[in-house]
Amino acid sequence: MALALSSTALAGELLSSLTQRRGWDVRQVSSVASAVTAMSDAERGQVRAVIVETEPVDRGLIGSLVNLEVVICPRSEPVNVDVQAADDHGVAVIHAPGRNAEAVADFTLGLCLAALRHIATSYQAIVSGELTSTDSGPGPAMAKADVIWRPREPGRVIPYLAYKGPELSGLTVGIIGYGAVGQAVARRFQGLVQRVIIVDPLASAQGPGAGFVSMSLRDMLPVADVVTLHARSATIIMGRDELFRMKAGSYLINTARATVLDYDALLAALDSGPLRGAALDVFPEEPLPHASPLRTHAGLTLTPHLAGASEKVGDRQYAIAASGLDGVYEPDAAWERLPVRNPGVRESWLAHQGTTQNPSTASS
Repeated sequence: MALALSSTALAGELLSSLTQRRGWDVRQVSSVASAVTAMSDAERGQVRAVIVETEPVDRGLIGSLVNLEVVICPRSEPVNVDVQAADDHGVAVIHAPGRNAEAVADFTLGLCLAALRHIATSYQAIVSGELTSTDSGPGPAMAKADVIWRPREPGRVIPYLAYKGPELSGLTVGIIGYGAVGQAVARRFQGLVQRVIIVDPLASAQGPGAGFVSMSLRDMLPVADVVTLHARSATIIMGRDELFRMKAGSYLINTARATVLDYDALLAALDSGPLRGAALDVFPEEPLPHASPLRTHAGLTLTPHLAGASEKVGDRQYAIAASGLDGVYEPDAAWERLPVRNPGVRESWLAHQGTTQNPSTASS
């Protein structure tokens, strides 16, 4: 019997690929590492696949499973998997690139509108009572005419005047990172804004596509009205120098990773620099601490890491991962075209298959 250990809920195409097309027994566990520790050597020898979404898969775990063939991590980047260890042991790492590209693109457009037109901040001002009246009676003209929302108390904010914002049709949007998400974001803005600028070395070399302009980061920053981050980098892309180089009155959106943005510099750019506002879905610490200055800054629109959380992402990630699992067992498959994070392991993976039970008969 061949086993697949999963610490994430499985469904759809991936479950079918594991149980029907591979014929493996899927064992749902709370932790793969803990389950493996409790196994006998004979049981460990039956494990062909490990499926995780956030659980770490390190060198020790990979090395303890001598017949392991695949690690499946149905997320865009398998950052929780030691890919080098997988290479060393001839194990393929399958992931789901682009699983949430459409979801993040939708959310980015929504954040852009929310920040530019003060949708979120004005909502909060209503529910907090800042924009409501202290008495319950309607004004004399309210029921009869479409009038400006004007507080009765002198000196209170008039929303129609305080929350004016720019219109999309006159703006230039700069997109940093032109992978699956960046491309989906570019499509969302195309036709809505005046110009879309792409910042990505690969896009510069290949051309970003019809209707888009490619620029360097340095050249884009002073001309873009909205800059949105979609690069997956472990180092800061938008630091103090970059933020203070942005166009006066511009906006920044980050739905990528907290590591690409200097958040202290962001606050400085909002307070004394060129930024008019920013919208953030990712933070250096999550959940955001109550004492964080980000939480109370008037120039920020904040959401709790929701950009990729659409109802369709689960089905899509399992379908993408299933295509990778099915693909690696096709004799002539080009692994570079599959959602395999380490396609260079193919030769050692095939050699490894020759020393273990044939995967097509592993369940017999």
